[in-house]
Amino acid sequence: MKIRIILSLSLLFAIYLFGIFVSLDNVSRTTTGLNHLLNLHKVEELRSSLVQRVMRVNFDLYTYHTPYAAGLDRIVANVESLDHLARTCNSCHHAPETEADLDHIVFLVDDFKRALSFYITTSADQERVERLKAEASEIGEILLLQAEVMAQEASRGVARISAAAFADIERSKNLLYALVFSSGLVGLLIAVHLVRSITRPIRELVAATRRIADGDLDYRMQENFREEFGELARRFNAMSASLKTSYTKLEAEIAERRQAELALRESEERYVLAARGANDGLWDWDLHNNSIYLSPRWKAMLGYQPEEIGEDPQEWFDLVHPEDRQGLEAKIGFHLENILPHIENEQRLRHRDGGWRWMLTRGVAVRDEQGRPYRLAGSQTDITERKRTEEQLVHDAFHDALTGLPNRALFANRVEHAIQTAQRRKGFLFAVLFLDLDRFKFINDSLGHFMGDQLLIAVGKRLGGYIRPSDTVARLGGDEFAVLLEDIHDADEAVAVARRIQKDLPEPIEIGGQEVFTSASIGIALSSRGYTRPDQMLRDADLAMYHAKARGKARFEIFDASMHDHTLEQLQLENDLRRAVERQEFCLFYQPVIDLARDRLVGFEALIRWAHPTRGLILPASFIPMAEDTALLPPIGRWVLREACRSLAKWRKISAPGSAPTVSVNLASCEFTPGLVEYIRELLAEFQLPAAGLRLEITERTIMGNPESAAALLDELKSLGLGLQIDDFGTGYSSLGYLPQFPIDTLKIDRSFVAGIDGNRENYEIVRTIIALATNLKMSVVGEGVETQAELDTLRELACGQVQGNVFYPPLEAQAAEALLFEHRDALARSS
Repeated sequence: MKIRIILSLSLLFAIYLFGIFVSLDNVSRTTTGLNHLLNLHKVEELRSSLVQRVMRVNFDLYTYHTPYAAGLDRIVANVESLDHLARTCNSCHHAPETEADLDHIVFLVDDFKRALSFYITTSADQERVERLKAEASEIGEILLLQAEVMAQEASRGVARISAAAFADIERSKNLLYALVFSSGLVGLLIAVHLVRSITRPIRELVAATRRIADGDLDYRMQENFREEFGELARRFNAMSASLKTSYTKLEAEIAERRQAELALRESEERYVLAARGANDGLWDWDLHNNSIYLSPRWKAMLGYQPEEIGEDPQEWFDLVHPEDRQGLEAKIGFHLENILPHIENEQRLRHRDGGWRWMLTRGVAVRDEQGRPYRLAGSQTDITERKRTEEQLVHDAFHDALTGLPNRALFANRVEHAIQTAQRRKGFLFAVLFLDLDRFKFINDSLGHFMGDQLLIAVGKRLGGYIRPSDTVARLGGDEFAVLLEDIHDADEAVAVARRIQKDLPEPIEIGGQEVFTSASIGIALSSRGYTRPDQMLRDADLAMYHAKARGKARFEIFDASMHDHTLEQLQLENDLRRAVERQEFCLFYQPVIDLARDRLVGFEALIRWAHPTRGLILPASFIPMAEDTALLPPIGRWVLREACRSLAKWRKISAPGSAPTVSVNLASCEFTPGLVEYIRELLAEFQLPAAGLRLEITERTIMGNPESAAALLDELKSLGLGLQIDDFGTGYSSLGYLPQFPIDTLKIDRSFVAGIDGNRENYEIVRTIIALATNLKMSVVGEGVETQAELDTLRELACGQVQGNVFYPPLEAQAAEALLFEHRDALARSS
């Protein structure tokens, strides 16, 4: 039934969607026709005004040099108005046939203006004047004839478009009526069908329920319904049959119970005792005689023979662990006083081998008519394994399964206990050290998870050797450890432990015959800051650890308030960055790239800036790493590509033919995916750009992360015709053997090598080698970050092809880059 309802509603919804689509299509076509009609009327008005102007000029032309002449000034004014009307008429309509006619009129108007100009400015004899006047008049007559031809074509176009528009309106109205009627009819039929399909089986079900409620358990429903109602009818009939069977059995059982009650009453006491004490060992205590019966099974559970334990209850209590005896005796006493309804207690009993076994004792008292107990009986169950399991579960809940160290929950509990101690004892000082292993992910990924686990176990054991028995080492998860140092004298003790860890931990650890090395970044939080909760102290120690890792790893830092403020600031900056992506608060600056051989502008590198509403322009180094960590970099990267293509398309329009600049865009590693190829193909098509105008800069580290897949993706990008550049070349420490395998066009020398190249011999040799390598591989070279004339001269000496840097131009806003492009346009055109 549910499927039928869904299908019916889906059909009705599809009809409505079809109606809406058809209606919108007709409205769109009608609107287009009417707009076209309005444009034709506008063209006709402009044509009429053009005709009047031409006739007025001709009239003034023939009345010139007569007593009634309008004068040369009026002829000039009318001709200028004529030129304006012709060009306005040309801009208001874009049908191909009409555009051709209008272009012709503009051409005639230009001729008309030149003819009149010759006539007005001539100073020759009268015969020449008359000839020029006749020539101007003849062009005016041609203009009038062309305008008349356009009027006839416009009249036919108006009639045709008007008829088509009114036909579309009539068709839309009829179609809308038909759709409304058909959808209403279908909806009515669906509703009637659904109502009939539901109400009839419900009525039958109500009637059958009443019959069953009246006691007619033999009644059965019809089962000829379809789908869910048919299944409901079958289940109802099965339920009715089951009730009938159960009722019959119940009557038989009642009769049997009545017969058995007499026999049960005779042995009620024995039955109660046996029922309550039939689980494992049995015991029966005669309170009047103070003698106890312990079954052979009860004694065997403790390793004793039947004759080794007598009937004195004291022998039982002597076996109970001293710490548990008082509790057992108390519960027995409470039950005898009728405070507890029964006896149930867990206690340890001494086994014959000297060990202890956990036993669960249950029992109940038998009372006389006055409610006085005269007998206790019950059972004893061995729960030693269960207790061991519970203890193991408790241990597992508070210890790390891999290293056996306390886990985060137990560590937090001990920190909380230390906080409480510090609140009670003045001068009690303790510290928390938060450790994160450096390069653990690399070890885990390269050597395997088993080796990583063994390293964690070894580190846990090694950390245990640095502390006192009263201190705690815990594994918080992953490669994070924590150390609690209690009752220290000052912060120097915590620092001493941190120094010892950083000194000894890097010693080689042998795992599976292989030496593994690791170090740790450590954050320290001291209790002197007045913590009230363990999570606060762990949080601050964690923050201090991150500051240590950010400053170069294998370091330690003591937490101070500025770290927390910095974290809050970073969190606020992250929130602002998320809003910036939604609001597109970014802008692009463009740094010119100069060709040294020809001393001309050849392109730009697009550089993103964040236009923060309160902090102003923020450089990418301050937000790109955060964007990468928060998965915000891919949308930002796509925005940069789109804006760069938009600027390039605009600059191509204002550049001389064949001299358009190129634009380079940096790609992050997270953007270097197969989807990039399709996205760039769409951008090139959208902005109608040649692929050669766009250049992609990929870092050496991105390519060498997975050379095989990178080579395939670079081949796809190159097949589009894009320029490919390796950015920051020389900083990735990659194998040069891979370089010829990539379709790279340009190597960009990192600014760290260019800086001070004129005085730094090492940098000089590195840059010389890179240029020689690029020359041998038939690649071009771009030197980045050229700041001084001396650096520029050195790069010229080394035959570096192109450079960019403040020695020429800093990064420019889009408008400034466009203005610079205008300045260099003529030079670009000549050089191309």
